[in-house]
Amino acid sequence: MAKIKQVTLDRIPEYIEVDDQKTNNIIVNTVIEFHPLDLNSNMEYMLHLFVYDIHGVNDVPVLISNWDDTKVLRVVRNERKDDFLCKANVILRSNEVQKKNVTIKTPMTIKLGKLQDNTSVYSRKFEVFATLIPAVDRVSKWSEPFESQLVFTD
Repeated sequence: MAKIKQVTLDRIPEYIEVDDQKTNNIIVNTVIEFHPLDLNSNMEYMLHLFVYDIHGVNDVPVLISNWDDTKVLRVVRNERKDDFLCKANVILRSNEVQKKNVTIKTPMTIKLGKLQDNTSVYSRKFEVFATLIPAVDRVSKWSEPFESQLVFTD
């Protein structure tokens, strides 16, 4: 099974503009090492990248794996929640790569709505959570919410 060796940002903007009309572009580099069995069996993977604005200690990610519809839920610590900013999915086919180590460059766009009317600058901590899901894996999905009535009988 392949593994993620490193996740870095190639282009980090000095300032991320908070505005309803503006976007901020980053490039995420993900270094992946393929196992020889991946290359021999032409294994296919889906790389998921999730960008968060971290508030203190990282929330614990809980992955609901469903190939290209994968979701990350967060177990909140200290009564505050990290802000989800954007995500990207990339299909990787080991037979197309044919190298043990490969770097995937993924352009991503962060859009932050207006927070307030002034132009103050705040320093924030952003992180990218990367997960690599093989084609041969379990899949999961929640149902849509539904309502029903409870009846209590004696």
